[in-house]
Amino acid sequence: MAKGLSAFRSVEDLDNVFVAEKGGLRCSAIRLKTGNICLFSPVQGLGDTARESLAALGPVTQVLAPNHYHNKGLIEYSEAFPEATLCAPERATPRLEKQTGLSFEPLDNVKTELPDTVQIIEPRGLKTGEIWLRAQSEDQLAWLVVDAFCGSKGSMTGVSDTPGMLGTFPSFGIADKPVYKSWVEKQIEADQPTSIIPCHGQMVGADNLAGKLLALVGDKLKS
Repeated sequence: MAKGLSAFRSVEDLDNVFVAEKGGLRCSAIRLKTGNICLFSPVQGLGDTARESLAALGPVTQVLAPNHYHNKGLIEYSEAFPEATLCAPERATPRLEKQTGLSFEPLDNVKTELPDTVQIIEPRGLKTGEIWLRAQSEDQLAWLVVDAFCGSKGSMTGVSDTPGMLGTFPSFGIADKPVYKSWVEKQIEADQPTSIIPCHGQMVGADNLAGKLLALVGDKLKS
């Protein structure tokens, strides 16, 4: 596994979204309305390469923990960016605070600063407090997800056309399967995402991605 996080780079056809990888994990950076940066799901191992690339993008003023499992990098990032506000979903906060000893602000602190092209999605029926981000451009609608979907293993700079689901997610991520399944199917139909930027594995893009996601959910979340 790489010793440190890679440099942050822009995502093609998506304004205000940048990504960096370490091993099979991905951290995303969102440029806020102010020009400052919010980090989504910080990956442990923040080295000089990543820090220098972030400095070129703008000051890091928000660090967003997207669920209660993605917590290993939070202490490191809070020390690297002491002026940044730590934010997390309400459902994830108790375990995050217990695991890290840090304090977290509610999502409203991030929501008001996100650019118009990026919104927070709050799935229903999960036990980890997981949230996603929706990033839109003229030609693309991307979901930035955590554990609910993943990409193929391989080069993290590559793009796969096949979405996956972490094997542990149905057991460890979902509290109410019928509620989540109904919610996510409706969300796929409503958003018709064209790409997935997951925390785990390659990014995913396909013309018929919505259909592939519906098939995946139907297969993995059978009653």
